[in-house]
Amino acid sequence: MKKRREERIEIHERLIVRTTSGSFPALCEKCRASDAILLSPDQASTVTGMPARLIYQLLEAGSIHYREVSSGKLIVCVKTIVLHQDDFT
Repeated sequence: MKKRREERIEIHERLIVRTTSGSFPALCEKCRASDAILLSPDQASTVTGMPARLIYQLLEAGSIHYREVSSGKLIVCVKTIVLHQDDFT
């Protein structure tokens, strides 16, 4: 009888976001979680692999958290985008 060998592999991903100003990305106030960062839609597209157009559609539908910064630009919650990612893949 052959012995059976079982191995467990765990994969952990870490995302490092660097800003030009050197500051940390803003956190989503609605999620209240330390991993819910706010990025521009284009940055969120790069991080999640979801097309920016789809992120804007989710934004217009009210499906993701967002905030408008003082300059008038939008920043979106990456955590809520990831929650909807399976709906579109």
